[in-house]
Amino acid sequence: MSLFADIRRRFDLRPGKSSLNLAGSPARIAPAASYPEQPCGRREPHGTAGTDHSAYLAIAEALRDGADVVPASDEVGRRLAADGVSLMEALDGLSALYRSIAGGEPAFAAVRALSSSWAEASLVYLHSLSCEDPLTGLSSLAHLRSRLGELYREAEFRGTSVPQTHALVVVEPLNPAGTSPFERELRLVDVAECLRIVFYGGDVLGRVGSHRAAALVGREPKLPEQVATVRALITQWRIDTDVPQLARIWIEGLPGSDAMAGNLLDELTRP
Repeated sequence: MSLFADIRRRFDLRPGKSSLNLAGSPARIAPAASYPEQPCGRREPHGTAGTDHSAYLAIAEALRDGADVVPASDEVGRRLAADGVSLMEALDGLSALYRSIAGGEPAFAAVRALSSSWAEASLVYLHSLSCEDPLTGLSSLAHLRSRLGELYREAEFRGTSVPQTHALVVVEPLNPAGTSPFERELRLVDVAECLRIVFYGGDVLGRVGSHRAAALVGREPKLPEQVATVRALITQWRIDTDVPQLARIWIEGLPGSDAMAGNLLDELTRP
């Protein structure tokens, strides 16, 4: 039995509407938090108009007590980053606080502590973000590029060759004239589903630009048959139209170096 026949036996080529995850995984979508309304203007802790110093309370207490401001500044920097305050706004607030309490500009130690903790908290947040495209579920181009870099470093360490062990399977839906951007996105959702059926192991499935998808796969003997299966799945995926869902699908060889592989990805992102 061919690979396509086996997949056709195990999968009904009539995906229901529930198979399209148009909103992304529920785990990645946090419910909107409910916050009490705040006045539009900024205020002093005692109610006078001006900068809101409430976020800087720990630093204010340290200044009034003559204590070390570094621990308080570190705490405030993390809190402001978590609240989505930009670094410029955070430093402006620190400067305003110092002028109102100490009558001058903030100490360098306080600026450095607040900036360092703000940057660290911001990086933690950025690293926690998903590396997937929320609509298609395909990995981002940055993630695909990062995985390619890992392969080249591993190959150098092991004395192997990435062009001999891996390749890209590139899929470009052929949309008829007049296809709306939303319909193009839906076609990429279909392409992503088909790629997942065939390349269900540890292969990286990524989005390459606005109109292509690519699978970073091993060069196995069955690879040509897998590509043919992807093509057959995409062609027959939609049953609500008599028009075949066409796509260009090809095996893209990888170059000899990581830098050249990055250039290749850049080329694939272009229309």
